[in-house]
Amino acid sequence: MRLPSKLRFPVLVGLYLVVDTGTQIAFEATSRAIGDLPLGPQFLLAVATTPASWVAALLYFATYATWILILKFSSLGKAFPLTTLSYVTVPLASWLIFNEGVGLIPAIGIGLILAGVWLIGPEAEEREAAAREADRPGVRAGKVAKPAAGA
Repeated sequence: MRLPSKLRFPVLVGLYLVVDTGTQIAFEATSRAIGDLPLGPQFLLAVATTPASWVAALLYFATYATWILILKFSSLGKAFPLTTLSYVTVPLASWLIFNEGVGLIPAIGIGLILAGVWLIGPEAEEREAAAREADRPGVRAGKVAKPAAGA
């Protein structure tokens, strides 16, 4: 199934945020399952045998694969700022799943991150549109090349 090109980028970014957030939640679940084991063979065995650890590894790979797909269809400059939205989704998920609180200062930080993504977005869109225009055949230095005489 192919997504319409206008939907591809937002759907992939949404998928990235889901799997990236899931990865962090699985890491936390692994940490809670292991408890206070000191670093050593028992710790490593616990990590290797905890189901949440395997979920985290699979989701980490899914995050990687999704990121590669995003970069296949978008520029790094446009896509990268959106990854910071995980600074919103992870605290929200940890609050919902683990009942972890978010204080005033972190909430302000999350708001600033959202503002930064909002401010960066239009500039990245403009750069990407200009790059696409420059890559079109016959376009050089912002001018459309005229066919040669007799062509």
